Amino acid sequence: MSGLRPAQNPQQYQMPQGGNAGPLPSAGGGLSEFYNFDVLDMLRRKLWLILFFVFLGTAASLVFFFQAPKTYRSEAKVFIDEQSAPGIDDDKRRGTQDTVEKHIEILHSAATLSRAIEDGKFGKMEIFEESESILRTLLDGKVLNAKSADVKSNSGVIRISFDGANPEETQKVLAAVVDSFGVYIDSDAKDIGSKTTTLWTELNNNILVHQKEVQAKIEELMGLPEILVVDNRVQNPAQLQQSRLLDELHVLERERLKLQAEISTIQTAQAMGKDPTPLMRGVAQDRSETSAGAMSTMKTKILDLKIREQELSQQYASNHPDLKNVRQQIAMAESLLVEEQLATLSGNEDREQVDRVTDFIEQMNGKITMINTQTEILESQIEVERKKAAETTVKIEQLLSYQRERDRLEKYSDATIDKLGEVEALEDFKLREMHILDPASVAEQVAPSLPLCLGGGLFLGSLLGFLFAGLKEMAEKTFRSSDDISSILNARVIGHVGLFQRARPKKDSPFANVAPEMIALHSPSNPVCEAYRSIRTSIFFQAQETGARVIQMTSPTPGDGKSTTISNVAASMAQSGRKVLLIDADLRKPRQHKHFGLDNDFGLTSVVYGQMKPSEAVQVITPEYLSVVTSGPIPPNPSELLTSERFEAIINAYREHYDFVLIDTPPLLAVTDPAIVCRYAELVFMVMRISNGVRSNSARAKEVLDSMGVDLAGVIINGLRRRDQKTYDYTGGKYGYGSYSYGGTYGSTYGKNYSNGDGNPVSPPAPNLLDVKSIRARS
Repeated sequence: MSGLRPAQNPQQYQMPQGGNAGPLPSAGGGLSEFYNFDVLDMLRRKLWLILFFVFLGTAASLVFFFQAPKTYRSEAKVFIDEQSAPGIDDDKRRGTQDTVEKHIEILHSAATLSRAIEDGKFGKMEIFEESESILRTLLDGKVLNAKSADVKSNSGVIRISFDGANPEETQKVLAAVVDSFGVYIDSDAKDIGSKTTTLWTELNNNILVHQKEVQAKIEELMGLPEILVVDNRVQNPAQLQQSRLLDELHVLERERLKLQAEISTIQTAQAMGKDPTPLMRGVAQDRSETSAGAMSTMKTKILDLKIREQELSQQYASNHPDLKNVRQQIAMAESLLVEEQLATLSGNEDREQVDRVTDFIEQMNGKITMINTQTEILESQIEVERKKAAETTVKIEQLLSYQRERDRLEKYSDATIDKLGEVEALEDFKLREMHILDPASVAEQVAPSLPLCLGGGLFLGSLLGFLFAGLKEMAEKTFRSSDDISSILNARVIGHVGLFQRARPKKDSPFANVAPEMIALHSPSNPVCEAYRSIRTSIFFQAQETGARVIQMTSPTPGDGKSTTISNVAASMAQSGRKVLLIDADLRKPRQHKHFGLDNDFGLTSVVYGQMKPSEAVQVITPEYLSVVTSGPIPPNPSELLTSERFEAIINAYREHYDFVLIDTPPLLAVTDPAIVCRYAELVFMVMRISNGVRSNSARAKEVLDSMGVDLAGVIINGLRRRDQKTYDYTGGKYGYGSYSYGGTYGSTYGKNYSNGDGNPVSPPAPNLLDVKSIRARS
């Protein structure tokens, strides 16, 4: 059949039992998740929201400015004149002069502020009524501030300020603080020197007492026998002894391994049938020399242990653990020495009988047993010395800590003695004098600041508005512009239909029974009808290029207005002089019979079931140009009905006798019916409303078409609000003709054969359609 796409596998979209169609599964979330966030476009559309938040921020800042507690500030400026103390050289004089930072510390001292609180009677002032402690309030540095007027030159000029809630009291408080500061600066230097001398003397005495206590601890720890001091270096004897014993243990281990290797060599030679006598003689000679060295070492060790025994016996009683341990080591060492001597003698006596392999190996094993015994003794001694070394280490750390403390106290003592000399030298002199350059000024308001409040309100309002607009923008799953639709759905927008009021049919109109939504029939001069004519023109151009005549319109979801759109587009196409047939293939919720005021007792289902011929189901709206095939009685199995060969043959039959066949189908995501019908359509258009969620729904609908191998010919935006006209305005691309105006007026005659000039339709000839048998013959 010419002009039709190859039929897809109908089993791919089989209906569940009972005829209830479910939504088609989405092919993936790639398209629906793709979204370009345009900040400038968002600012343009959400500018009202941002301005609203700016207004709120500004209003809040003004409310804060007028409602927040007021803060007033009084300022003063003083100069500290440093005096020279006679009889002191320049270097010392410069060392005794206080810096500005020291003067500021004096100003913030409890002595200065306590005098000011008493003299100024701060307790009776309103600004301190809520303060638990006036002194603490002044000391925290939040309300009373002082800083150098010239930090670089350190000229001695200090700028003092005080912040309070009452302007008169603020000025009085600052004046009292400045006066108290002057009294303190100008007070008798001798009295100040005497107090300072007493303080430094007490400090020095405390240092000396602590120094004596630390020295006593040092002498006590250095007198311990377990701590060894050599050339003013503290050593741990137990640690040294542990290191020596470890060296002996390593020597015994090497000797044991050597004996085992020699035994293995002799046994290997004997097993291989070789004469082991030369090996045994060499080993015997080497053992004799080694034994002599071992006995010499053992005698030296015994001598060292006996010296250690004498030292310990002078310090401790005979039952002391350390003394018992040393005596036990002496006894073990003497026993090992005797065994070594006996082994040496036995070796000399039996040197002539060294050829006896078995006896020789037993002798070597005896040596190994003796070494193992020595190893056990050394390991026991090492463990004892390790514990002693750990205890001694703690005491040594204490000794070193006390020595560091002693050195630190010596430095403090020297510095204190030097300071006492300086203070006593200046005791009888007046060191400084204060001059008030600027007295406490009249307090002026410093907080809240109107410029800062307004600036902060504008900034926070703009920021919150922008953030809220951005969140709202991302939360709205809708399209932002025609370019947005084209990029996501990969299809051009061929038209925009705005919101319009339904037309009232005239009583004498030939379309009195037609629904008010059919504005193309009731009021073709209405500006909204220009949108349908623009869509019609775009469809004509696409049909001219592709040769398409069967056109399907669907939508992603219910409520997009696709039935109203296709009926008005069909009427506009008929008004241009084309023969147009509109088929209502929405076999679940048909609407076309209501739009055109027709009887729905027969229709498409009647033809498919073979109850009538295709020509008998056609109902003429405008003679010769616009006809409608309603859905007919709603079947229990719409999907199976649309997949039948009869439906395909009917579409082909109608295609041969009309310029355009428009098919109204259900939403793509609601049922499978439109996916089935698109196999027979040559151009498929999607109608959608711009609302929240339309972006994801339309992307899923596009995926359904892609899965069927059907290209989306174009998108029609329906129900567009006036304020969104600029956003969704379009240039039409390849098949468009620019934007349209709601305020323009157009003529009411669109085809020479549509009317005779007085608005009455011309009587058409009877349609000559084929019956079902001829349709099957042609197919």
